[in-house]
Amino acid sequence: MAIRCFAAEDANAIVKRFLDAPSRNWEQAGEYTYVEQADFFVFDKNGQPRRDRSETHEIIFLEGSTYKRLIARNERPLDSKEAAKEEKKMQQAAAERRKLRQSGVFHKTVSLGPDADLLTLFDNRVLGEEVVNGRNAWVVECSPKAGHAPANEHEKEVLSFGRKLWIDESESLPLRSVHTVVGPHIVFMPGTTITREYEKINGDAWLPISQILAGRLQFAKVIKPRVRTEYRYSKYQKFDVQSSITTGEPR
Repeated sequence: MAIRCFAAEDANAIVKRFLDAPSRNWEQAGEYTYVEQADFFVFDKNGQPRRDRSETHEIIFLEGSTYKRLIARNERPLDSKEAAKEEKKMQQAAAERRKLRQSGVFHKTVSLGPDADLLTLFDNRVLGEEVVNGRNAWVVECSPKAGHAPANEHEKEVLSFGRKLWIDESESLPLRSVHTVVGPHIVFMPGTTITREYEKINGDAWLPISQILAGRLQFAKVIKPRVRTEYRYSKYQKFDVQSSITTGEPR
């Protein structure tokens, strides 16, 4: 059986297409509302995870920007008291956003995220090809450049993660990603992973359908509890952000 070799320039070319593709995809993705369910786990004495609780949020547009509203706990709708509290929080958030807009301070920002540095701060190599959810993907490993000293806090944050990407061969968008903490980080211990899965929604935009955070947290470099949180994203609905929810003034 023939073995296909992948050169470094092949990996960089794939990553370059990957970096160019999201700009048009995320513009479409930003037009969707959705529901997020987060399952939080605790660990028994044998180190086995057990689901402890869950929270469900509705991600909507409020006064021109996204807003995360709690709608359920442990898969049960909020009681009337807590629902009223969440409604009051949303009204207050809307009022604050209106004030910012009227003062001229409020504006929509776009974050390029750490992937923008993959070509300059990382060594990239193609590990091979895999089929993910019926689609052909390049598997690319991105390792922080050995011996590169971070020039600033941004680079320090970026270089604390190694990445493994499953990039759709036809559309150059992510099918799966695994970020692994490999260096000093303010929140996560080395070895902590963040795994995301993506799907094309309504034949329109590639959006995350799940995320798993697994590893250890650190606070003041002393407390290091184990953590596992599983997120599921569903009920995607396209929404005209120009006509986002505008609430009345709180009473």
